[in-house]
Amino acid sequence: MTKILITGLVTIHLAASIWHGSAHTQLAIALPPDKNAFVYVVILIAPIVAAGLVWTRYISISLWVFFLSMLGALLFGAYHHYVLVSPDNIAYLPRGSPESHSQFIASASVIALLELASALVAAFSLGSHHAQSPARLSKSLQHGRDQ
Repeated sequence: MTKILITGLVTIHLAASIWHGSAHTQLAIALPPDKNAFVYVVILIAPIVAAGLVWTRYISISLWVFFLSMLGALLFGAYHHYVLVSPDNIAYLPRGSPESHSQFIASASVIALLELASALVAAFSLGSHHAQSPARLSKSLQHGRDQ
C-alpha cells in the first residue's frame, strides 16, 4: 500500500508542479540559477527517484529521500510563495491576466497541501517501516536458530 500511495503522490505532485511551472512562465516569473537548481533537484527529481526506489529493496532510503524532498519543497514553496516579498509571492505577482494569477495562486496552494500530505505520509511510513524492522530481524534470527 505504501508503494502505491507514494507513487501516486509523486505523480500528482509532478503534475501540479508542471501546472505551477506553466503559471510561472505565463507571468514571466523567473528564478535565479541556484533556486532553479533546487527546484529541479529537490522538488522534481528527488521525489521521482524515491518513487522508483520504493519498489526495490531500498525502501528505507526511498522513504528518507521522499520525506526530505517533500519537507524541503514545502519549506521552500511556503517561504517563497507566502513569506518572501518577491514576484514569486502570491500577494506580489507581476502584471498578468486574472486567469494567470488564479492559476499561480491555486497551483501554489495545491502544491503546498500535496507536499504537506506527502511529508506526513513519508514520516508515518518511516515510523512504521522502522518499527517493523526489529520484528523482522527478530523473526529472521529466530528462523536461523530453528534450522
